[in-house]
Amino acid sequence: MKYTAGSWILICLGKNIVRKMNQNNHMFIFGLGYVGQHLANSLYKQGWQITGTTRKPEKLKPSMPTTWQILKFENGDKIPDLNTYLSKASHVVTTISSLSGYDPVMRAHSKELSEFNGWTGYISATSVYCDQENGFVDERVPAAPSTKRGLARLTAEREWQKACGAEIFRVAGIYGPGRNAILALLEGRARIIKKEGQISNRIHQADITNIIIAAINKPRPLRIVNLCDEEPAPQEDIIRYAAKLLNVIPPKPIPFEEANLTPMARSFYISNRRLRSVITGPELGVILKYPNYRRGLNALIKSQGL
Repeated sequence: MKYTAGSWILICLGKNIVRKMNQNNHMFIFGLGYVGQHLANSLYKQGWQITGTTRKPEKLKPSMPTTWQILKFENGDKIPDLNTYLSKASHVVTTISSLSGYDPVMRAHSKELSEFNGWTGYISATSVYCDQENGFVDERVPAAPSTKRGLARLTAEREWQKACGAEIFRVAGIYGPGRNAILALLEGRARIIKKEGQISNRIHQADITNIIIAAINKPRPLRIVNLCDEEPAPQEDIIRYAAKLLNVIPPKPIPFEEANLTPMARSFYISNRRLRSVITGPELGVILKYPNYRRGLNALIKSQGL
C-alpha cells in the first residue's frame, strides 16, 4: 500500500480522533526481548494494554503481568488469526531482526500489517549507514550499508515503510540493566579488542524507551530517528572506565586480527562512524538521561549496589 503526503495527513488526523475516543491504548510488540520488554513495561505502567510475541511463551509468561497476551512467533511461522489481535491494538512495533536476509514478520504477515490502521514502528540498527571517519552521521545522511547485516536491515526498513508507513528507529549499541560492561567484567566475559580507529556510539535502554514513547506521542509516518548517545568512543574506553569504577585491572587488549570474533561481532569492529540525531531533541523534545557512557555506567553501578 502506497501513500501520498496528503493521504498521510488525513490518516493521521483520523488516527488522532480514534485515539482521543479510545483512551485505552494497546501496543502489539513483535519480539518481547530486551528492548521489547523494557518498552512494554514502561507503557504498561502508563495504563497501556500489551500484546507481544516470543519464541517460547511458556518461559516468558510467569515473569510477565497476567494481563499481557503473549503469543508464539518463531522462525517466521504465521500467527494464527493475527487480525483478531491487531484489531484490538492501536500501535504496533517490531524489535525482531532480519533472519537470513529477510524480515520474518513481513514475510509472514505483510498483508495484515498493510491493512492495520494505527501507528507502526520498526526497531532497526545503525548498520544501515556507511562508515564515515570524519564528521557525524545523522538522519539526513542516506543509508548505504557495507555489510550483509546492514543491507538486510535496510531492506526490512523499506518493507515496513511501504506496507504501513512505519517510523524507523536506528539504534546504536544497546546497554542497560543486565546488559553492560560492568556485568561483563564481573562475569569474566569482557574483552578489549584493539582495532585502530574503531569508534561507535551506544544508547542506554532507558533512553531507547523514552525516545520511542516520545515518537508515539508526536507521530510522523516514515520518520527516521537515530537512537544514540552524544559521545562516540572506542569500545576499549567503555571497558576501561567500567574497570575503573569496579577498581579492577582491565583485561589485556587483544589485536582485532587475533580475536576470533563471531560474524556479528566482527561487523561491529570493522564499522567506524560517529552518530548523532537531529530529531530526538529538536523534534521530539527528548533530553537524553544518559548522554554518554560514563553517566550510564555510573548509574548502573549504583543501581547494582557495587
